[in-house]
Amino acid sequence: MYLDLVERWIVRTTGRTLDQHAADPVPAAAAFPASADQVRLAREVLLTAVDELRTLLINGDDLNSSPTVLAGRLDEISGHVSDYHGARLHLDRLITDPDRTGHVATNPVQPVRRRYVNPGDTVLIVLPHHDYLRKQKIAGRAVRAQINTADVELDPAEFPGPVRLSHGIAGIYRDRVEDRLYHLRATGERRISRR
Repeated sequence: MYLDLVERWIVRTTGRTLDQHAADPVPAAAAFPASADQVRLAREVLLTAVDELRTLLINGDDLNSSPTVLAGRLDEISGHVSDYHGARLHLDRLITDPDRTGHVATNPVQPVRRRYVNPGDTVLIVLPHHDYLRKQKIAGRAVRAQINTADVELDPAEFPGPVRLSHGIAGIYRDRVEDRLYHLRATGERRISRR
């Protein structure tokens, strides 16, 4: 499995992969994948802005334009640094969350397996322990769901009316290398509870 810089840092810091965090029954752990995506995006935007400034300086474009161009680029980079800092602080709060660290201290790492899905598939998924799903009293439940391009629709036989959840809230993630959607199963799961 390919691990990018952010995920490698998370594994070194926490001892668990993003998939293993996502499968843990703790809201902070369930929020790890989305928070890691925010850090990745903020790093990518910051890196691009810094590269553009570097190219401007190497090419001497700063000498052939108004001095305000350089100041504008530095202001832009400062804004991107602020965005990165905010994303990183959010991820750091998840890492130090007392419920998450308590769970890790008392529960060994559970191996997980990815099951790839496509839009249009109807599959049995286990809803993660996001705060929203806990308030709805459906976190951790196994439910039938139709996978759509941008969201998931829960089985109307179980949930009256159309109940749609975003991919991340429903525990559907995107493999950045293969550009495919997947959900997680603990490899030790023998039977899925459908409470």
